[in-house]
Amino acid sequence: MKNLEKIIKDAKSSNKFKEGLKEVRSNIKGSKLIIVSNSLLNSDKQFIEKSCKEWKVPLYYYGDNSIKLGRLFNKPYRISSVALKSVEDDDVTALLATQ
Repeated sequence: MKNLEKIIKDAKSSNKFKEGLKEVRSNIKGSKLIIVSNSLLNSDKQFIEKSCKEWKVPLYYYGDNSIKLGRLFNKPYRISSVALKSVEDDDVTALLATQ
């Protein structure tokens, strides 16, 4: 969880992230990491999984709901998915190892 918090903090400070299903779907290519909450509909999750495989973008399944993911970003609303544009490769590797 520490890794995830660090990754999110870095993304917020550099403002290099896209939030929300629509934004994420159109920004998978070129992203460093995609995070999806467990609130995401199955059909949407499948689309993101397929696209991540296609573009070789790591996918992280956040084990909680969209409300808590929104809180991690200090947002007063739900965030079902996030595309991070600038993340250290080491941080991604460490995060995925905990999944």
